Amino acid sequence: MSQPVPTRTAKKDYINHFRQSKPLEGIFFIDFIREVLEKRSRRKSEHYAAVYDAIIKHIESFSLEFNCDIYTNSVTSEFLDDFIVYLEEQGLRHNTIVGYILKIQSLVRRASQYNYAVDLTYDETDLKCEPTNAVFLSMNEITRIYYYKFIRQDKRKAKERIRDMFVLGCLTALRYSDYSRLTSQNLIDNYIVIRTKKTNVDVKVPAHDYVKEIFAKYGGFVPGGLCIQYFNKYLKVIMKEIGLDDPVTFSYTKGGKLITITREKWELISSHTARRSAATNMYLTGRMKTFEIMKLTGHRSEQNFFRYIRLTGDDTARLISGDLFFRK
Repeated sequence: MSQPVPTRTAKKDYINHFRQSKPLEGIFFIDFIREVLEKRSRRKSEHYAAVYDAIIKHIESFSLEFNCDIYTNSVTSEFLDDFIVYLEEQGLRHNTIVGYILKIQSLVRRASQYNYAVDLTYDETDLKCEPTNAVFLSMNEITRIYYYKFIRQDKRKAKERIRDMFVLGCLTALRYSDYSRLTSQNLIDNYIVIRTKKTNVDVKVPAHDYVKEIFAKYGGFVPGGLCIQYFNKYLKVIMKEIGLDDPVTFSYTKGGKLITITREKWELISSHTARRSAATNMYLTGRMKTFEIMKLTGHRSEQNFFRYIRLTGDDTARLISGDLFFRK
């Protein structure tokens, strides 16, 4: 059932004056977001600010449409409920909205640490992410991709280059920003060693045989240098040619409505499928401890890790089938 939309006529004041002894201690929330961005963006990736810029634009539009000023202590549970309805009206996906709300709550928490006035009801709004349509590739599928012989000669070398770069990601659990810039200097004593671009930490991953073969194939100058948009566009073309056309049915919420669709698997494969596949396949071996895999993926909690990897009921059944519990 859809929630009522706040009135667009009278000026809306979300500050709870009964709870706030000095409500005017708050500052404009957008100004605070920009203050935080200015401090953080110097040590973050170039894409870091994009999501916050989107949040700022939505808050500005919301303030204009509903005739309200949003201060740090205006971000109440009531405001967030209204803001969620507004974002749904804009046609945003549920998980996008969840991401925005979590970041807003984190910013309010920081505003409190900076001694700006806040309303503690902001933390009462609790949205959960819904399962995504992300897929993973099994080791059999990765092997099939690795050994596939491109029949058509047009752009065969380019296709092999993209395919090989993708396989590197599938076997290292690295992000595209890292596996796309590997060089011979990163292969040290049968390990891939690299400082990650996003999190700025050193990672050391045992080099799979396919990884070593790819390094040898290109004389140490492994494929790289492609923009992620070009890579993702032609990766789908390659996966379709290889025949990864299993139907995948999934649902998601957009604009407050549940939508169910079916796609062929190749349509859902992207550069990030490689990292998700690596993490899932490492876990499915049953030989690696969860915290060991998390050291490679950078996940800080098991809850987030298990939300990230993709396990079907069949995967789980195969994983536990050899346990002594199921024997006489």
